[in-house]
Amino acid sequence: MSAAPLAGPSLPVLGRTVLLTALREDDVDRVVEACSTEQARRFLDTPWPYSRADAEGFVRGFAPAGWRGEHDERVWAIRESLRGPLAGVIGLRTERGEVGFWLHPDAQGKGLMADALRTVVGHAEGCLTWPEVHWRCYDGNLGSMRVAKAAGFAYLGTEQGTQRGEPVLQHHAVRVASGMPADARPWPPLD
Repeated sequence: MSAAPLAGPSLPVLGRTVLLTALREDDVDRVVEACSTEQARRFLDTPWPYSRADAEGFVRGFAPAGWRGEHDERVWAIRESLRGPLAGVIGLRTERGEVGFWLHPDAQGKGLMADALRTVVGHAEGCLTWPEVHWRCYDGNLGSMRVAKAAGFAYLGTEQGTQRGEPVLQHHAVRVASGMPADARPWPPLD
């Protein structure tokens, strides 16, 4: 039996293949597993090395605080069923009009994130009335790039960013509610 949800959305948001829910106390172990991988070290802005205390702070503190309006990010748990294990996390950052996401390794390759991303973008466009939603990823994160492309984001190119204080190249794309942005470019090869 899963623990009660923490502060978050009161009702699940339904995608085609995923449900977006509040995080639960029993998600902590899955967060640790997902954020302790080499892929997470390379492509996420999480602390490194990632600890159980980091996951507890995320699940018990950061995510609920966003839903209480204490910062600008709203985080949903991605699940394949209401009582199912955490498949990943997706969040909207209000200040930047940006989406961020990750999947647990055993949930990758099933099309779950593209569905979650389309669902959250629909929420941003419909419920929040955002005219556009931005996405970024670090160079080399082809999986994230494939997801953004599959969810209808228009590629805008690269720009310099930082990760853990180090300069890195980032890819940038946008989903515009009113159509295609004028400065859209072809997506680079994603093989």
